[in-house]
Amino acid sequence: LPKRGIAPGLMISMAEIEVDLETGKYEVLDYVGVADCGTIIHPQGLSQQINGGGVWGFGMAGSERHVYDPQIALPANLGMYQAKIPTILDVPSEMLNGAVDIADPYNPAGGRGVGEPSQGSAVAAITSAIADALDGHLFNRVPVTPDMIVNHATGAEQESKLLALNTF
Repeated sequence: LPKRGIAPGLMISMAEIEVDLETGKYEVLDYVGVADCGTIIHPQGLSQQINGGGVWGFGMAGSERHVYDPQIALPANLGMYQAKIPTILDVPSEMLNGAVDIADPYNPAGGRGVGEPSQGSAVAAITSAIADALDGHLFNRVPVTPDMIVNHATGAEQESKLLALNTF
């Protein structure tokens, strides 16, 4: 059968964090992202794409809360306070990245996209690192906020329930 469509880029990310259980805040100490993105056409651009997606993932994992009104399908956030994007202070001073340079046989140029996989894998890396720091406890949503970490560390009940979260 003929192949149709494109194969997505794949990505693996690893993060090392330090969690303060009294405040619930954490700091990303190290981050590494490696992509299987097919043929590398522009190495510097690829590096920045992986790092930029990683930073975006840091925000999605820890501070960006996007709320939509289900009745009118419009954003309900009151401003950037509820969806704080990461700054230079929220990322490690050096982020490592790499790529597997193997051409995709179904693309004439041999490349695949890497923007979205880098964001998604960074979210998974950060939330997994938080879970590892909390003895394997997985939260059922992102962003994982400081109050969620403190509530878990002190044994208090979480505000959100699985599949019953109302963000209003």
